[in-house]
Amino acid sequence: MQQGLGLQIAAKQQLKISTQLVATMETLAASTEELREKIKNEAEKNPVLKITERTPSYSDFSDRYIASSGKRDNYSDSEPYDPDDSRHNWIEGVVTRSESLEEHLMKQLGETDIDERTREAAEILITSLDKNGFFLSSPLLILPERLWDRKDAALSILHTMDPSGIGAMDWRESLILQAKDKGLKGKELEIFSDLVFDELESLRQGKIAIIAKRLKTDEGEIIALSDFLKTLTPFPGREYSSDWDQYAIPEISIRKEEDGKLRLRITQDALPSVELDPEYTEMLSELKKSGNGDDKEASRFLKEKVASAESLISQLEARTTALEKLGALLMDKQRDFFLYGPLHLKGLTMKEAAEIIGVHEATVSRIASSKYIDTDWGIYPIRSLFSSSVESSDGQNISKNAVKEMIKKIIEENTAGKALSDQKISDILKEQGITAARRTVSKYRKELNIDSSFERAK
Repeated sequence: MQQGLGLQIAAKQQLKISTQLVATMETLAASTEELREKIKNEAEKNPVLKITERTPSYSDFSDRYIASSGKRDNYSDSEPYDPDDSRHNWIEGVVTRSESLEEHLMKQLGETDIDERTREAAEILITSLDKNGFFLSSPLLILPERLWDRKDAALSILHTMDPSGIGAMDWRESLILQAKDKGLKGKELEIFSDLVFDELESLRQGKIAIIAKRLKTDEGEIIALSDFLKTLTPFPGREYSSDWDQYAIPEISIRKEEDGKLRLRITQDALPSVELDPEYTEMLSELKKSGNGDDKEASRFLKEKVASAESLISQLEARTTALEKLGALLMDKQRDFFLYGPLHLKGLTMKEAAEIIGVHEATVSRIASSKYIDTDWGIYPIRSLFSSSVESSDGQNISKNAVKEMIKKIIEENTAGKALSDQKISDILKEQGITAARRTVSKYRKELNIDSSFERAK
């Protein structure tokens, strides 16, 4: 009897802990606007919560932002930072966004009936996709070793999701996934794969007969596959970041002060202050003292509401602490980026950050999810400050994103009159101490959505 009672109590305690943990994880992952909605909903159900706006309402800021001229087009411009207006000037950099790819995929995952370990692996993979819907590194490097056995199952789930073609390493692999999704198989799929990987340049030049000969098929099939190719999209994730109808508010600010030092701020102005209403806590205290049996129901009601309110406050405090830890780590590890700009971004993975902070990699991913950081160089998704690294000739650890910025700058500043080939860009990078093979340059250029030298020369 006692053993059964002990098991029952343990089960209830475990359920309570798990429920609180899930709620905290959800709060960590929530964006500012999602969190405002959550606080509003909780306040409507719980009279014990006292909600006070710290600033004019979020909608006031939104209306003012829409009415202001030029802000939507120039949100990434670097402007002087006014220390006297430090409480509100971050709102000048607010950018708008549509439903993110991550949010879209997470909704679908929530409706999928799979075991918890596969779900965890799928969540990690989803939060590791870039804006195109592609992985920045191999899924085996993304997933913790204990979930390697769930890699294939998790990838299979991703490859059934909308939009078709996400969960690939690059746009070519994405096109193959889309073709499979649309029923292409066997010999046709094999020819289509060869066309995508080896013959696109020839296809652009209209060399149908030459391609057909090389792929050992007839011209009619090449034309049919070419028409089919035009129905696919090389960057399936981009449709979830091109519309501008929601507001992305930076939750972390790291800027250089007048003394040259970096200062970290956690932006709280867009969220209301949440606390227990003292009137209700005093009422609960009086009810406990009275000992009146008629007051037991009221006492139980207030006790439940106070516990619920304390849980929410605890979640919000945990979220702020997590943002502070992540902000401090980024200020330390990406110091040169904050001082000198995007070309100085260093390689930093979420796994490395998790080890330094002392949390799980998935927790770092949740903290960074759907959140933005305000810098002297513009507003950036926090996730963009994480990427794999490339080693320079002097042993410096340079971010892949920084190398992409260098490629973009080389192309934009080319005044020779002749479009630079990927090999030439590779050579220029080598002169600057960066080793990046032609194929790597080609991959990064395509991720930047920059045409080949052949197309740029037209």
